[in-house]
Amino acid sequence: MPFFMWEALSLSELTPTCMTLELTDRLVSKPIGIAKDVSFKVAVFHFPADFVVVDFEPDPRVPLILGRCFLKTGRALIDVHK
Repeated sequence: MPFFMWEALSLSELTPTCMTLELTDRLVSKPIGIAKDVSFKVAVFHFPADFVVVDFEPDPRVPLILGRCFLKTGRALIDVHK
């Protein structure tokens, strides 16, 4: 989750982390923290999730990146052949 979005939503305190992220362009980024147990809604469903908060300028078409854990919890079906 971008840092500006975390600030705008006034979410709970961030949990410190020593994690580092390697991005697709090989840059290494250090997250600001982790927002734990954030409840959010997709269509009519509510999900709890932890978000890694990073200070970066997101692509306006993709403001959030949901990982495998969320996709499994939400039982997402992805058709890569379409």
